[in-house]
Amino acid sequence: MPKKLATWQLWHAMKCHLGEGFLMKILGRRNGRTIRLYCQDPNFTEDRCKDPLQTLHLLFCELVVIGRGDVAKKAIAFLQTAIRPETEICAVEQLKDSMSAEILADFSAVEALRRAIDDGANLVDIKKRKDLAVEEIERTYAFALKES
Repeated sequence: MPKKLATWQLWHAMKCHLGEGFLMKILGRRNGRTIRLYCQDPNFTEDRCKDPLQTLHLLFCELVVIGRGDVAKKAIAFLQTAIRPETEICAVEQLKDSMSAEILADFSAVEALRRAIDDGANLVDIKKRKDLAVEEIERTYAFALKES
């Protein structure tokens, strides 16, 4: 059974392929000690610090907890543009001013999905409409969490 990926393994690979100097430069570090800490297996060292990938993971987890998983998904999609530059990312939608406005937006998004299906749109367009409807409903959930 393969081992679960740990961020230190990613940092070790990045250091091997890009070099410590490059990582220091891009991360704004003055010495390589922090980079070397990111690269160490925690099973064999007592000295450990939270690396930027772990920090992003915690940030994304917290966004999900507060109902804004859509923001985390867009951040991850943005990161994917490094390997897939053609990836399109829509702007982050802010929460509406009231629960009624949120629910009305849900109905509009679901209705747009229904119309696409009824009109015989291709599956790519239908999936886009579905994803937009799900995001809209998630924002309603986030609004409810915020209000409670």
